[in-house]
Amino acid sequence: MARAAAQSSIGPEDVNWVATADYEFGRTMRFQLSADVPDENADPIERATLFIRAPEFAQAFSATQSFEPTRQTAVAYDLDLAQVRLAPFTTVTYWWVLETAVDSITLPNQSIIYEDDQFEWRQVRQEGVTVHWTGEDVSLGQLTLDIVAESLPQLRQLIPADEALTLDFYLYPSSADLRAALRLTGRDWVGAHAHPELGVILTTAVNARTAATDLRQSIPHELVHFLLYRAVGLNYDHLPLWFNEGLATFVEPTPNPSYEALLETAVADQTTIPFAELCRSFPSDEQSALLAYAQSASLIQYIQARYGDQTLREFIAAFADGADCKSGVTRVLQMSLEDLNQDWLRRQQPRSPFIQFWLDNGLWLLLLIGGFGVAGLLLLAPGKNS
Repeated sequence: MARAAAQSSIGPEDVNWVATADYEFGRTMRFQLSADVPDENADPIERATLFIRAPEFAQAFSATQSFEPTRQTAVAYDLDLAQVRLAPFTTVTYWWVLETAVDSITLPNQSIIYEDDQFEWRQVRQEGVTVHWTGEDVSLGQLTLDIVAESLPQLRQLIPADEALTLDFYLYPSSADLRAALRLTGRDWVGAHAHPELGVILTTAVNARTAATDLRQSIPHELVHFLLYRAVGLNYDHLPLWFNEGLATFVEPTPNPSYEALLETAVADQTTIPFAELCRSFPSDEQSALLAYAQSASLIQYIQARYGDQTLREFIAAFADGADCKSGVTRVLQMSLEDLNQDWLRRQQPRSPFIQFWLDNGLWLLLLIGGFGVAGLLLLAPGKNS
């Protein structure tokens, strides 16, 4: 059970107060306030309003309780976490406003970190990166730090970002535990998740024998989201999802084996998803979402192969300047998103065996034919003594 508390004496009415918050993970977060106005000449309190702010809320949540005027009050409010979904490890900020008949008193902000306290987390820290994990494998934390250190120089070639990092990794003990935590954010099937605004990455390493491989797959992906947030800043929420997820998927060392088959089938059946529909969201069902990831990674690969890493950096700069999904493409490539979509799609069309053989071996065939031609001319040429 996590708990945060504060006590102070404030304002012209000299109110003494204690505000606390605690929670039962995934169920409820309880906010409590006791307030005392010791001055008998002061107006009594008639109303108390709780304000709650979290990154998941578009605006501060509030709840008001009214009661008979009193100089001593104790109020509480239970936030139903089954209805109001908070991401694990979110920092929740809250404050109370007390009202009398003539005045309102705003108490100072308090905060509580909504940590997944169902586990006992071990931790290790290095240069601003903290790894939290469970279990007896003492090397898991250092392994994660090593992979972060390996990944960052390569990612910084694509994403301009400063050297200083403050980042927390939480390695869940099983995929089921991670899925349960992610389900609280409304995302069930995703294998890992980043809260770049919080500097938090959630992932898992279930099997000690495959931990290094698994983490080398998931960590670069999630680091891309974090670095893009640092590079794009306040415009991160407007970053095209096909670019954000596409770049994160593109840097994975081993592509998901289902992506290629999904993409080939969709191209052949003419059921690819227009990228204009992948600017703000991906489909909610798993199969279509996987296709969206496959397409997005393929588009980033196409842009990188045709235009180079510098063009990817120019995209990031454009989005940081406030360009949206369509205007960013026009600004960087001088073409519309629809034209880019068509260029990419033409590149994905299946080739006949002859064309593919020619593309793979054309240079050698030309050299071979050229060699035969030279040999034939030598044979046909008249001898010096004829």
